[in-house]
Amino acid sequence: MDRRYVIIADDLTGANDAGIQFLKAGYSSSVTLDPAALGTLEEDGAAVLDTESRNIPEEEAAALLEKALPHLAPLKGKGIFFKKVDSTLRGNIRAETSVLRDGLGFSLTVFAPAYPGNRRTAVNGLLLLDGVPVAETEMGRDPRKPAATSSLAECLQGKEIAGARQVSLDEIRKGMVPAILERAGFRRNFCFDSETEEDLELIARSVLASVPAEDVLWVGSAGLAGALVSSVRPVLLVVVSLSPRSVLQAGHVIKKGMAAPVPADIGALLSDGPGEAERLAREAAVLLRQGKNVLLTSSLEEQQVKAGRNADAGERICAVLADAVSRILAACGAGGVFVTGGEAAIHVVRALGGRGVSLVGEVEPGIPLVRLIGGPLEGLPLITKAGGFGAPETMERCIGVLSAFRGKKNSKSEVTAGS
Repeated sequence: MDRRYVIIADDLTGANDAGIQFLKAGYSSSVTLDPAALGTLEEDGAAVLDTESRNIPEEEAAALLEKALPHLAPLKGKGIFFKKVDSTLRGNIRAETSVLRDGLGFSLTVFAPAYPGNRRTAVNGLLLLDGVPVAETEMGRDPRKPAATSSLAECLQGKEIAGARQVSLDEIRKGMVPAILERAGFRRNFCFDSETEEDLELIARSVLASVPAEDVLWVGSAGLAGALVSSVRPVLLVVVSLSPRSVLQAGHVIKKGMAAPVPADIGALLSDGPGEAERLAREAAVLLRQGKNVLLTSSLEEQQVKAGRNADAGERICAVLADAVSRILAACGAGGVFVTGGEAAIHVVRALGGRGVSLVGEVEPGIPLVRLIGGPLEGLPLITKAGGFGAPETMERCIGVLSAFRGKKNSKSEVTAGS
């Protein structure tokens, strides 16, 4: 999918530090002092706005951000918004974040300012520099803009800290973030502990598995920026083919622990398609929100494979699984979709509201990588494969391609459904 990142920093050093994280990931990245220039930058790049507001009074900083809102608002929903803050909590973090959150209509804020690579960590809701609460270090004595607090919640909310939910290291590492976000209705301000770069990556992956990145106001240092841009969203694999080769390829990724299987019940699929599609979607969404690749299949059991063949029900199976795919992606999203078998691909494209695909490249001979044209998920990367194609490792290779796909505009041709 095309990705545009909109980064708002409060000084030039921080703007450059954040922008370089996106450049390293393969995105064009540039810094501007003019909010009006944001709309002219590349659609799949990182546009960094430097407001030079770190060391000015809080009211003036808020006013600067409010003046930038008319230029930022048209990018809402088209880009991923990242508020770059100082990793030692200096600056006007509360005021500037509040303007962006309220002015752009973000209901979910992810605040993770730690930068473990530079000895800034967050434990038990406190930002630490070399293990010492940051407000008790030299950063708390900065002559221009000292760190007034070590508390993440107080930094983000002021005295109204009850409005923020602190997420502990234990909750992050035990995979509890998706459930925490869901219980809150994907609304609220969340302050995250993080002690290592792996913690930041886990935060980014967990949030991305729960909600589209564009629906979140990300607030953090360059550490979170790097974790966000490098995070891999889980992949949805759809195996409709009943060929022995497809079954072998599916078994290979399951055996290696690369995907969690969610098999359909052929009998239920044929007798109650919508009900079975809903069941499959529920089970798959739970796994995707945990950051796991999901393998949705008509069946891997020999008896059910034979039942599917004997029933001559290929068209019905394709339609119901495509319906399940649509429900899954509406619920939680995925980094891409792999489809193998018969007419499954066209059913999936139509179920997603697409009017065709844009050709990107070839994973292996006869196995193209494409992007969806049309529908609410336009740009979604897809890999389509005939059932009998490929080696035992082909599906594994396709997972890697979809996981690494950055959505660059390198398509050579388009194919329209119905053409």
